[in-house]
Amino acid sequence: MMRRVTDEDIDVVCNDLRDDETASYCINVRRQSTTGVCVRCLWNGIIVVELPWLSSQVDVYLCYALLNAVKKTHRAAHIINKEEKGVKLNGEAMERQWLQNCVNMAELLYRDERTVIAGLNRNWFVNPLRYAGTDNMDDKTRKAFDDFAKVQWTLSDARILMEEQRHVSNDEELSNVRVSDNNGDVFIGECRYVGMMNGNDCKMVLFDDFCTLMSGEEEFVLLDDAQACLCKMDEDKWLRLYNQAQGRVMHHFRKTFIMRWNTDISNYRIYEFRQAMNGFHNSAFYYEWSIWEYQKVHLGDKFYMIRTGGGRHGVVMHGTFIGQPYPDVDWSGKGRKVYYIRMQLDAMIDPDHAARLLTTEQLGETIPAFNWTDGHSGEQLSDEHADSLEQMWEEYVSQLQTCMPDDDSILLK
Repeated sequence: MMRRVTDEDIDVVCNDLRDDETASYCINVRRQSTTGVCVRCLWNGIIVVELPWLSSQVDVYLCYALLNAVKKTHRAAHIINKEEKGVKLNGEAMERQWLQNCVNMAELLYRDERTVIAGLNRNWFVNPLRYAGTDNMDDKTRKAFDDFAKVQWTLSDARILMEEQRHVSNDEELSNVRVSDNNGDVFIGECRYVGMMNGNDCKMVLFDDFCTLMSGEEEFVLLDDAQACLCKMDEDKWLRLYNQAQGRVMHHFRKTFIMRWNTDISNYRIYEFRQAMNGFHNSAFYYEWSIWEYQKVHLGDKFYMIRTGGGRHGVVMHGTFIGQPYPDVDWSGKGRKVYYIRMQLDAMIDPDHAARLLTTEQLGETIPAFNWTDGHSGEQLSDEHADSLEQMWEEYVSQLQTCMPDDDSILLK
């Protein structure tokens, strides 16, 4: 039974604009919509209202409520369907549309083949065999619509585990992998392997085996045949499950890269860095920077940004890579082949104003074999050097949090 909808349940999301649009929105009802209703305003004054073929009952009702509101507000508005025929907006027409969506779902289940359906927030991987035990088609379609909505709204705020391409074994091509470090609630999209992190080791577990391993755990929700959600676990439980899991362990899984910023020659200025610090705590905040060893980097690898040139030298940024390298115009104007990568930051330090800085002199004393002052941006550290640097960084952050937690020239997450 559909529950009552209030204004607080309605959500409006702005879509990216097409060339012929002045505005575009997706309007949905939290916890009940499967696709939502898309409203597109065109330059020629026409408003297009789109109701996808597997919209839920609440989506259908929402669509008709919107159309009736338009008709009531603009009595001269002419509402037509894609065949350019007039549309009735009464309750009978609305129920007929919902019945058609049920027929669409029934036909999907009758096909007896796995299908991927695009939903409001996530895809839905439909396996008709999941509904084979129910003879009544009305019950099947109702359960299918419930499942479609469940996929969209279960832990809808969970962090999406990004897709990585990895050579898991010598006899396989690149495999689709999603890696969990048990640092928060996550959504696990379609993948061949789920990577389970333990320190910097990662155990590659086939998705079906991972679901079997997690079956019965209160933190785990299987959404459909290909997707799941996982809440953060107690570390002891995570380690126990990690040890039970069957899969190949890849040691030193996350690599570490040294990015460089020479403020004497860079087209990125120190004042821009300080302005950017104002957006540090915005969830959408990221950087893009040139990377030299782009063929070695993977999504999720770590980086440290070293400031050189005039002023104090040392680590000014730390974080992870959240994209794949891509070629673009040379920032220096010399016409070189340059690759860039997107970075998510968990630390920003103003090198000239911070009371304490992890300097290149300190780095050179601990790891003298690496050139900390000269070289390209985006050099991979050896596993041994990466471990040493991580220990130095953890000690540095611990000292900052203890001795100078209110230094506004140092931002940490």
